Amino acid sequence: MGTNINTKIAVIGGSGFLGKSLLKLLSNEDAEIILFTQKKNYQKRINKIFPYNNIHCIQWSLNNLKIIEENTKNVNCIINLCGILFENKHGDFFRVHKDFPAFLGRISLNNKINTLIHVSALGVSATSESKYSRSKAEGENKLLEHFPNVKILRPSLLYGKGDNFFGQFSDMTKISPFLPLISRSTKFQPVFVEDVAKAIIKLLKDKKHKNNIYELAGDTIYSFEELIKILLKIKNIKRFLIPLNPKIMMIPAFFLQNLPKPPFTVDQMILLKTDNILKNGLPGLKDLGIKISDMQTELLKIYKEN
Repeated sequence: MGTNINTKIAVIGGSGFLGKSLLKLLSNEDAEIILFTQKKNYQKRINKIFPYNNIHCIQWSLNNLKIIEENTKNVNCIINLCGILFENKHGDFFRVHKDFPAFLGRISLNNKINTLIHVSALGVSATSESKYSRSKAEGENKLLEHFPNVKILRPSLLYGKGDNFFGQFSDMTKISPFLPLISRSTKFQPVFVEDVAKAIIKLLKDKKHKNNIYELAGDTIYSFEELIKILLKIKNIKRFLIPLNPKIMMIPAFFLQNLPKPPFTVDQMILLKTDNILKNGLPGLKDLGIKISDMQTELLKIYKEN
């Protein structure tokens, strides 16, 4: 992938699904990495995954942003992967997706940081009924306002080993003969997590990509139902599919969303009313010179042991 990066990079929220793929690529680079994570003693885990690593972990929280400000004074680049799928307390979506990116934009400008890369999500909209979508869109706008050179990536549904979608449904197949088809016709354009990690590396290394926003998705559009059927076929198992309407699911979601780790929330049911596919004609993986992985090929590698 060209020359090594040879720089100092801060990765925020790097202990999540996308973060693990990104760190794998970054650990091969001649770069010093500061990983900000909310997990305790994460350095031990990192040293286990990457025995010869160039990663220094720092624990942080939204209540202590000073630790990020102080430890990014002499970095060349900040990569923000922070995102939440549900709120533990009211207002969390806007704190994480809007206020925090605004803060990163401000400190990047003050500390004269060369590159700020922010991972958003495909289909975000400032007029959405969904707080998740609205908060992400407002965060993008704040970043563009505070740090006009920001690079924003909007990936579609991410898949890969341990993802939130196929991983969750695969776990369900182990305990249930039924699978819920919430909104069977909603369309998705899933993207391989490693392709998104490669896109981040490309934007770090290659300064010729001048656009602010990149939309990352796979080559193929699938309905919710098709995705579940592909998973069952790859795992070579049969399950009964129960079609459920997101509007009806709002009722159980209203109660379930108060659990510490809810299976689904009202906000997620709102999101399922809208297709999650490319439609803005913005640059994407191909424009960054990345060959798009084939979803079924990658899923076969993940689930072949079953």
